[in-house]
Amino acid sequence: MSNPKFVDDSPGERIILMGNEALARGILEAGVIIAAGYPGTPSSEIMATLAEMANFHPHLKLEWSINEKVGFEVAYGGSMSNVRSVACMKHVGVNVASDAFMTACYAGARGGMVLISADDPNCFSSQNEQDNRYFGLHALVPVFEPSTPQEAKDMIKYAFEFSEQFQTLVLFRTTTRLNHGRGDVVLGEITKINREYSFDWDRSRWVCLPSHSRVLRVRLLERLEDITEFADQFPFNKLTISKERIKGVRYGFVAAGVPHAHLIDTLNYFNLIDKVSILKLGLVYPPPKKLIKEFFKNVDEILVLEELEPFLENILKQIAYEEGLSKEVVIHGKDYFPQNGEFPAELYLDILARFIDLDFEKQTVPEDMIIIPPRLPILCPGCSHRATFYALKKVEKKMKTKFVNSSDIGCYTLAVYKPLEGLDTEICMGGSIGLANGISKVQPKENPVLAILGDSTFFHSGIPGLINAVYNQNDMLVIILDNRSTSMTGFQDNPGTGIKITKEPGTRVILEDLVKGCGVKSENIWVEDSNDIPLMIKKLEEAVNAKGVRVFISRHICSLLEVNELRKRQITPPIVKVDPEECIGCLICVNQFGCPAIMFDDKNKKAFIDQSTCRGCETCIEVCPSSAIYKESE
Repeated sequence: MSNPKFVDDSPGERIILMGNEALARGILEAGVIIAAGYPGTPSSEIMATLAEMANFHPHLKLEWSINEKVGFEVAYGGSMSNVRSVACMKHVGVNVASDAFMTACYAGARGGMVLISADDPNCFSSQNEQDNRYFGLHALVPVFEPSTPQEAKDMIKYAFEFSEQFQTLVLFRTTTRLNHGRGDVVLGEITKINREYSFDWDRSRWVCLPSHSRVLRVRLLERLEDITEFADQFPFNKLTISKERIKGVRYGFVAAGVPHAHLIDTLNYFNLIDKVSILKLGLVYPPPKKLIKEFFKNVDEILVLEELEPFLENILKQIAYEEGLSKEVVIHGKDYFPQNGEFPAELYLDILARFIDLDFEKQTVPEDMIIIPPRLPILCPGCSHRATFYALKKVEKKMKTKFVNSSDIGCYTLAVYKPLEGLDTEICMGGSIGLANGISKVQPKENPVLAILGDSTFFHSGIPGLINAVYNQNDMLVIILDNRSTSMTGFQDNPGTGIKITKEPGTRVILEDLVKGCGVKSENIWVEDSNDIPLMIKKLEEAVNAKGVRVFISRHICSLLEVNELRKRQITPPIVKVDPEECIGCLICVNQFGCPAIMFDDKNKKAFIDQSTCRGCETCIEVCPSSAIYKESE
């Protein structure tokens, strides 16, 4: 740990923390025992930071779970046993956990229970932009949303107290800008909870069959009513009233989370901070109705600042209608702000200037400024996934056909871009095999159906789809890209590595044994080194031409981890070069293989390798048709 004060009690110490680190510190300060989840940007560093803390606080019981649903259930089992527990995941992970979450909300919490949903406006690292505040409305549980790293730490610490006070689950929503932003954080005291931890055998509460759930539903509604009454006292809500008018109008603003932080900066920029009314919400659901009514009495026009959906805007409009104020108070929101994307700081300046009719000139890009051309995301140099997709293209060309390549989400999804162009579908974790089950039922046999996913993704949610394929005898080839890491989200371990989140040894689950257990016949299972391109082409063709459910495990450690391992062992990776005398400038290494370490000299019409980025995987040697690429002798 870079700053030892971070894990010590050290109340009152001020240090700079990333939002996810601040959340981890707040979880530690709250006296949490169990934390579980599945890695996913922008949430991953919360669990990783807790894992570092566990070296100093052995009472923490942590795990990377197989998927978000299991992670939620692990944490909720702790809550049932009177333990403060937290489940961490990104927004789409809540979809996976929602089956358990929706029913758990009926039974409520015993030990404090918080579900962290890290939302991702702008799809920085996600396949959608869903707004998980609606899960609170859907499940009838409170939704907290902090606006700064300091508030994130303090609010999540308070969330566990709140959860126990009202015996409710708390949905704790963050967004990428908060998770990965940094700020000053004053540390608080680490709570030591002295209580008995044990399961209480309350079957009427924990066994959610219909006769119990009908009763629990009534209790859920009663809890929500109690929380609604308390909402006006919620310590992270704040109402600031100004009696001033700007051009005859009393303006008011409503915001929560990161938009509130931007609002304050924007109002300070225009010197309006004391001239407008501001309703800052930390509890975004259920709404603090008394505060909102008081706010309405002191404003004429309101602007709601929120990313993605008009969640708060709709709530305010509903309350204004119920109070008969919909004509007296004009509420704006999505008529000014877009319903997509993360809002940059300059957008707030422009929109507030238009809303209040201020003189403001948008900054334009100087004509002499260098504009950096857009660059598509690309697989890393030496990535074994590139070799697999290259081999697949060669097999496709050899067979004179076109495959249907159904993919999951992960590093390998970048193979959709040029030059590999190796994917045709991607919607979610596990979706590759699920979609392939359907496509294979109707696709002509001359177009083989392939499902492509990573090792961690297969453990996460690929297994049910594979069993479904075996059971229903759907003809397909499943390719598992096993790079021994959950690389896209930060190189977390998974059951295939057998290393737990604390870096202690666990039990390794062997992929090929698991595949056999799903019912795939031994003769329909291949395990090959991804970087052995000639062998990969031969064996992939064999697998594609076979019948029934087949599984091809393309295995090679992630190139970043491989290079790090070589450095630890003080081994220098191989040096790969291009012989300019042999290079014919055909561009196959660039236009078909696409490793970013391979450059092309337009003047001399020769390829060359950038040694600062090359990882020495040697796969490009097999790609060159003129044998111009070679490994330098030691």
